[in-house]
Parts: sequence; structure tokens; C-alpha cells
Amino acid sequence: MSDYSEIAARFADHRMTVLHEDGLYRHLRFEETAVSPFGRYPFELITWPFNLVVKAGWTFHFDINATEDMFDLFRRTAHTGQINPGYWQEKVRAGREEIEGYDPDLLKAEVASTLAQWMRDDLAERIWEQAKTQGFNPEVLDSRPSLRKWLSHQIRPEWMAANRELRETVHEHFFSDMAAYNIEFESDAHQALADFSYRPEGYDGPYPYYFADWTEWRLKDYTPGFLHCCYAIRRGIDLWDAARKQAEVAA
Repeated sequence: MSDYSEIAARFADHRMTVLHEDGLYRHLRFEETAVSPFGRYPFELITWPFNLVVKAGWTFHFDINATEDMFDLFRRTAHTGQINPGYWQEKVRAGREEIEGYDPDLLKAEVASTLAQWMRDDLAERIWEQAKTQGFNPEVLDSRPSLRKWLSHQIRPEWMAANRELRETVHEHFFSDMAAYNIEFESDAHQALADFSYRPEGYDGPYPYYFADWTEWRLKDYTPGFLHCCYAIRRGIDLWDAARKQAEVAA
């Protein structure tokens, strides 16, 4: 799972106040014990049988018919101090629209990955064509790495120039200050992907470069609000458990 240590650190110095406790009916408030360098992040946990609500600037309501004490659900599905957003999101009854959101960094990563694949495919095609022009049977390339390396050295300048142009075209379309799209917005990102096509100079065929499968890309990730609330729940339960253990020892 991704490292969300910066979010987890927000809850390192919280104390718990029990506003109400009657079996599984709980209302707990958590807040910093002192001024935190991470800011102020108070939150509340409210539980009743089969239900839990977290209020931490964002509000999510979790429920599951199979678990009467919802604290048990979060305990057994993640290690102490850790979260399991992939599983926990399935239990959200209210607030589902806040679980995931568009992330432009995911778009940048997908574009970069596709661009790298295009470059690899183009290199392979150029080596193939160079082998044929020099009378080599292309089928022997896999069995003769030295031949492939030699041919690659021959076509490398042209390949690097062609792919430099491709990279510049992609950058200008998506990421330059003069781009017609603002990829910080999901609708603009989708339009930019749909509109992109590139024909290298001298190429007479159909557009060889376009994002054919972009609709299958994962461009959404967990929102900061959902991750924040997941860590709030985990930290609140850990503090609750520590308080119960301390009370048992004292008794």
C-alpha cells in the first residue's frame, strides 16, 4: 500500500475525551494535546451497533451487518497504526462520493508510461527495418544480440531525434503553459487525451500516435479527506484500546 506517513503524523499527539459511553453506543472526541506543527486536526468517532461515523472535517458513515462493534472491523483488517482504505471503502454508506477523486499525477504517470512504450516500439521497428535493408533476416535478431546492438547503433541518432520530437509534442499538448487544456481538471484531462494525435514528418499513413486505451486508465485515487478519516479512525481506536487496557491494569 502507498505510504501516507504525512497524514498519519497528524494524529501522533491526540488525546481522547469520552463524551458518551453506553456499551457500543459511544461518542468520543480526539484533539491535540498541544499546538502541533501539522495544524489542528480534531475529530470525533460515534458508534452504535453495526455502525460508525467519523467526523474529521469530512464525514463518513460506515456500516456492516456482520460486525456489531465496528471497532472490531477496523482492528482486524489493518495492523495497529495502519489503514486499509481498499477494504474500508466498501463499508461506506454515506460519503461515497468523497472516497476517490481525479489525480493529475496519475495522468502524468500514465502518459509517461505510454510514451516510453511508444519509444521502445519505435526502436524495435527501426532495427527491424534496418536489418532488412542490409540483407539480414529479421528473425535472427533475437538469437544474435550483438547484431541487434550493431543495428541499434546505426539508427540511434534518427530514433533519438524522432522521439525527441514526439516528447516535445506530448509536452506541448498536455503540460506546457500554452496548452489548450488544464489537466488539473478531470474534464480537461479527458478532452486532452481524446484530442491527441501525432503524425511524424514524412509519415503518410494514419496517425500512429494516439492514446487508444486511455479510458481504461486509473486516473482516480483516494481523496486526502478519505485517507485523513481512515487514519483518524485507526488512531482513535488505538487510543480507545490503550485507555481500556490502562483501566484494566489499574483495576
